[in-house]
Amino acid sequence: MLRLVCIALGIVCAGALVNAQTGAQLTDKAEQLIRAGDSAKALQTLTQAAQIPGNSAAVEDRIGFLLAVAGQSASALEHFAKAESLDAHFAPAHYHMGAALWLAKDYEHGLPELQTAVNLSPDSAEYRYRLGAAYLEKNEFEQAAKELKQATSLDASRADIWTAYGSALRESKNLTGALDADAHALAINPADDALRNSYAILLIETRHPEQGIEEADKVLTGKTADAKNRNAAQMAIGYANLKTGDFRKAEQAYEAVIAGDPLSPAAHYDLAIALKMQDKLDDAQKEFKEAVKEDPSLAQAYYSLGIIQWQLGNFEEAILQMRAAIASQPDYAEAHYMLGITLKQNGDLDAAIPELKEAIRLDPTTPGPYNTLGQILRIKGDKQGSVEAFAMGAKLKQDKEREMANNLEQGMRGGMAPQPIEGVKH
Repeated sequence: MLRLVCIALGIVCAGALVNAQTGAQLTDKAEQLIRAGDSAKALQTLTQAAQIPGNSAAVEDRIGFLLAVAGQSASALEHFAKAESLDAHFAPAHYHMGAALWLAKDYEHGLPELQTAVNLSPDSAEYRYRLGAAYLEKNEFEQAAKELKQATSLDASRADIWTAYGSALRESKNLTGALDADAHALAINPADDALRNSYAILLIETRHPEQGIEEADKVLTGKTADAKNRNAAQMAIGYANLKTGDFRKAEQAYEAVIAGDPLSPAAHYDLAIALKMQDKLDDAQKEFKEAVKEDPSLAQAYYSLGIIQWQLGNFEEAILQMRAAIASQPDYAEAHYMLGITLKQNGDLDAAIPELKEAIRLDPTTPGPYNTLGQILRIKGDKQGSVEAFAMGAKLKQDKEREMANNLEQGMRGGMAPQPIEGVKH
């Protein structure tokens, strides 16, 4: 009635103006306003669009999307929910709802929405990518790799999908697959210095250190790398030289990083490793101490300091450093083992036993702790316990030797590629 009166009098009424435009037209206008940077008018326009009766699921979803872009996440969720209620099979609403919930860290409800979007629209590379990325964040790496592989098959032109797929494969210990995925991503986006550094590290870990150095050199000689990526490239070069045993070149690479970033605990730690391998123990200890100064949680640095002190016969100091490593990382099996050895050599057998047992609990596949425990139990007169510990140590040693022999034989026959060398811990 009000609208008819306004028309009859020649007056433009606000209600008439709203009804004269569809929800789709108003959302178009709102998007233009957002792109122009006028968020206030955009929100006003979206409010008008939301008031129009009979909006479709697509319009409600788009209103929600634009509200999310404008930073109105709570209101956006309401419109995504309304879109779902209008059409439960409308995949974009589930996708946008899932993405919004995930950004809000509501993983419990966000993941099922993303899964529903993929189920409704299985040929969407974007939906599978976002679902795979969600699994990756949840550390469900095999499921992430499965979804991201599907995404690459649906759209092989996106570097971000290949990069995420590479990350999932790397975390799943499929380094060869990760190398291939990163190569695809680099072919699409060769200017991505961070990705090139990641690719260089993968080359090194898959026993291609020379190629890894070549890739890192491309970052250093390029014109686009910032300080962070240049340092990362130097770290990769240092890592490659550690792998190949050229410790002097590794030392030089890490010194170059520290010159630009003197507070880098990783650079100090790796420099210390390079120095230790050259028997420069005083310099190595200095760098390990710098590493823990910058990062007091760096358990490996305390452990390495303890090893040096143990090698020097300073058992009391070695014990202190091993305890510091364990305080920083309680599940550090090697530190418990070395603490047990050092306590035994320092004459404290009773204190050594629980450390060795903890090392065994954390890593029951290593022979060393069983053998050291067997020695202590024999000294203490526990003949049965000693025999059992020695027997288990002998069995594990035999198993490892058999496994190594099998791997070598299969590798020589071409049945299995050699396993990558384990990287330096950071």
